Amino acid sequence: MPVAVHDPVTDEIPGIEVELVAESAADPQLLLHRYISREKNFLVKFPTPQHVYTVASKGHPSVFEKSPLADCLSCAENNAPILIDFAPDDPTDPRNFSTQRKYVITVVLIALLLNSTFASSVTSGASKAIGTHFGSSTIVTTLLISLFMVGFVIGPLFWAPMSEHVGRKYILLSSFTLYFIFSIACALAPSIGSLIAFRFLQGLSATCPIAVSGGVFADIYSDPIKRGRAVALFCGSTIMGSLSGPFIAGYVSTSYLGWRWVFWLTAIFAGVTLMCTSLVLPETFRPILMMRRAQKLRKEGHNVVAAYELEDKDLKGVVLHVLMRPLKMLFKEIIVAAICLYVGFTYGLLYMFFQAYPVIFQQERGMSPGKGSLMLLPIGLGAALTTVAHYMYDIRIQRLKAMPGKVISMELERLPVTIVTAWFLPIGLFWLAWTSYNRIPFAITMIGGVFFGLGFTSLFIGFLNYATDCYKIYAASAHGIMSVTRSIIAASLPLFAPAMYDRLGVHWATTLWAFISLAMAPIPILFFKYGHLLRERSAFTSSLATQNL
Repeated sequence: MPVAVHDPVTDEIPGIEVELVAESAADPQLLLHRYISREKNFLVKFPTPQHVYTVASKGHPSVFEKSPLADCLSCAENNAPILIDFAPDDPTDPRNFSTQRKYVITVVLIALLLNSTFASSVTSGASKAIGTHFGSSTIVTTLLISLFMVGFVIGPLFWAPMSEHVGRKYILLSSFTLYFIFSIACALAPSIGSLIAFRFLQGLSATCPIAVSGGVFADIYSDPIKRGRAVALFCGSTIMGSLSGPFIAGYVSTSYLGWRWVFWLTAIFAGVTLMCTSLVLPETFRPILMMRRAQKLRKEGHNVVAAYELEDKDLKGVVLHVLMRPLKMLFKEIIVAAICLYVGFTYGLLYMFFQAYPVIFQQERGMSPGKGSLMLLPIGLGAALTTVAHYMYDIRIQRLKAMPGKVISMELERLPVTIVTAWFLPIGLFWLAWTSYNRIPFAITMIGGVFFGLGFTSLFIGFLNYATDCYKIYAASAHGIMSVTRSIIAASLPLFAPAMYDRLGVHWATTLWAFISLAMAPIPILFFKYGHLLRERSAFTSSLATQNL
């Protein structure tokens, strides 16, 4: 009874044929897949593609299951290596980590994210002080954000796929160490040119948590409900970090501390987070963990191999199968391309606001940088409200799943809240556009930020969860290319936002963005109606279904 396994997406594990022979009436497939060693706690799956071997039971399946690993190996003809994987109850499998340990990992990832997003927007609150110190124009100081976002563009193309090649922990720690170093370099920069260069390098290294964390959540949370809640908190933290940057920098840069302490605070925050991460974050990428276990077992004399060791390890293979995976997703996966476009646009709007809000509240209303940055806080309130809404909806879905025979589609599980709240994005923009007159109290104008925060954060939560559910072990690559595209837009919009607002005025410039967001609002509805068809036609999701991942 031959069994063939083939990955149509990456060809990382070519066709594997296994001939099974049973000496009893037991199902040989059951014997192969359910064998668990009491000593080593393995699930035996397939041999290497170089060998075809016969597995024969010694009688009753229960006897076979309780045999030590060496006895199982002796059943293989020609001493062919056996491909091993985690047993369902293996405590070292990240999916089987305790709830408390998963919470700790989630908190660490959120702390890393807060560092990255805080640094991304921090110069918008200190740009006036920096420009005065170096005698630079507004266009030049705007590069402090745009070049940081260019780093956000390039970084995920490397960090995300490499986390699927060498492991999550190594990539997160190495990138964040660089981020810590470049944060100090920004604080000591002797010129505006060196500061811009260090901001680019800071962004290049800071993007890793944004690109990789989705993959870590897929590693540790097999339950979509729990994974969705973790991603919701993660997305909410994205906007909180971005909004706190201008607020804190606005006050620090105008105080006796000066603008350099904006970067010293960034470095201190990064150093503390790096120390905590190195102490508590374990490796979570399952293929890497199983490879390490196979290496250890071979040293003990066992003839075993891990699936990851069957992949092409030469430079060409790494480039084609690993580094090119995010780009392959962007151009071949409609799901990824649509999410990149929509979420990228909304993300760009947020960073454009960091340039537009000073025009609306500081130039037009005469507010100080610190007080003007406070006007961004209602966006954070909207983000908090939509996070709660997604959490409450998750509870409802969990109750529906508990009903006997109830099947919940991925679209029903992830998209309904986003379908409703997506319309708040254009509402918030229209509100901001036509309440920005000086005769209207600024408190009324601020309400538009609540609507914007609701729509913006809900799109992040809904779509990032949907992508994670679709692509599972490839979620880091999907999140990585999403980070690239939204960072390209976020790097571009702030460059021409001041000139756009000067030429069109606050009201019509914001109205233009409102109409574009209104045109995009039906995208979640289209995903809800046709998402299952898109997944059926996807090579990546079809491959995952074949592998039962």
